[in-house]
Amino acid sequence: MILWFVTLCMLIFTLVNLAFLRPLAKPGKTPATAVCIPMRNESRHVDRLITNLQMAIPENTHVYIYEDRSEDDTYERLHRAIGDDARFTVIQGVPLPDDWAGKVHACHQLATRTTEPYLLFLDADVTIDSSFIPRMHATLAREKAVFLSGFPQFPTSTFLGKLLIPMQHMLIAQHLPLFWRKVKHPAFAAANGMNVLVERNSYEEIGGHAAIRSSLIDDIDLCRMFKRHQKVTSLVQVAPFISCDMYETNEEVWSGFSKNVFKGMNESVGLALYFLTYYGIQLTAMFAWLFSPSWQTISAALFVLLARLAVDIKSHGSGTWLHPISLIAYLTLLGNAVIRKWRRLPITWKGRHYS
Repeated sequence: MILWFVTLCMLIFTLVNLAFLRPLAKPGKTPATAVCIPMRNESRHVDRLITNLQMAIPENTHVYIYEDRSEDDTYERLHRAIGDDARFTVIQGVPLPDDWAGKVHACHQLATRTTEPYLLFLDADVTIDSSFIPRMHATLAREKAVFLSGFPQFPTSTFLGKLLIPMQHMLIAQHLPLFWRKVKHPAFAAANGMNVLVERNSYEEIGGHAAIRSSLIDDIDLCRMFKRHQKVTSLVQVAPFISCDMYETNEEVWSGFSKNVFKGMNESVGLALYFLTYYGIQLTAMFAWLFSPSWQTISAALFVLLARLAVDIKSHGSGTWLHPISLIAYLTLLGNAVIRKWRRLPITWKGRHYS
């Protein structure tokens, strides 16, 4: 009965919380905007990215790409794909200083080498709809915010990606009180670095990316900085107007999430134990249905699956019936990340090593 009640509460909170995840507004006028894209070892994304942006960027928008000293042919492919399109500028990267994280330094370089009053940071593996940028600006105005972000749709071909990537939407829906998304307290910081729109004056007032120079979770830490300076930030539903093909292989999925999963909890063991318990309860409900079927255990398992279904519908995702395996993968990932931190093992990402 306790399991039944707890999973029912999880379902109710998820449904209520999702009601406060507002969609993007209708397209409005686009002010001068610098689209800032850091790229390192992104050769496979170049052609698709440039083709998409050439069709999708509105007037008053210029694309700046920071080619971060790639070890593949990213730089050469960028120049071939862009050709003589004056809407694009490629910035050659400089050596990474010792006290900076790679992506943070790239975003800092992009911000300091542009002048537009708005900055839209995008990852190289996103695809945007032609209305996405005007919608983001209209939504920023509607939310009366100076920082706006959201979680894209995640098409993926890898098995581990199908298990772990949709869990990002679950974490937001089940743990961030979206009705308090604009509260000016760092504890309520939530963002997705694949798409972050900021107003430049506010960005510079909080110190920009230089204020979080060593961060491996730049999106959340930047959002925290905005909130610490009493700036209004907001998280909205950006799918289906932007999608992100995050990782090409199962190994990339594991490495990428291993880098972020515990860092996103501010490396709090207490928070990690909370998440392990929360999703351990959901997994227990699934096993109880299999090994001790009764109306309570079957209902508990259905509550878990219905919550996942609601999140999938809202995020334009899929994989509800994979949720039990997703739980196993997520619990293993988080447990492993905590152990790696305890053992002080370094993290490797895109050829760079972080302690």
